[in-house]
Amino acid sequence: MPGKFEIKAGKTGKYRFNLKASNGQVILSSEAYDSLASAKKGVASVKKNAGNDKRFERKTAKDGSAYFVLKAMNGEIIGKSEMYKTVKAMENGVASVGKHAADAPVVDGDAKPAAAAPAKKAAPAKKAPAKKAAAPAKKAAPAKKAPAKKAAAPAKKAAPAKKAPAKKAPAKKAPAKKAAKK
Repeated sequence: MPGKFEIKAGKTGKYRFNLKASNGQVILSSEAYDSLASAKKGVASVKKNAGNDKRFERKTAKDGSAYFVLKAMNGEIIGKSEMYKTVKAMENGVASVGKHAADAPVVDGDAKPAAAAPAKKAAPAKKAPAKKAAAPAKKAAPAKKAPAKKAAAPAKKAAPAKKAPAKKAPAKKAPAKKAAKK
């Protein structure tokens, strides 16, 4: 079974594609595209550039993980790999992209759910009210905690009030100096 490109629309309405190896593992993920046509152009760019090892930029993440990005001829990033534990594993990923990209068919990842769309659309609709029901419960808990914090705050304000009379004592000395000047 050859690899394949899967294009999907995200929640934001932007499109992304993944190149999957023959075992189904994602070996390259795209940036977000504004339109399906742009995403398909991105796939064509991956197919064109994946056979050129110079287009792969090997990198190391802050945590030490190895990964790579595939760049187009103009230097723009067209895809990024997953994080690999070793450089050897990353190099295997580069080789896999090179092997699978050129002949991989493009599959509309949203086409499969569209056939069963009524069932999938109904399921999230049922889950949404459950999430809304859970949200007020979370809001109720902080509301109970808030008065406790407010009760603690006046206690702190009361302490500075006791210090205020101590500051007024030096003010009484000032009128005494005025009396001495007369």
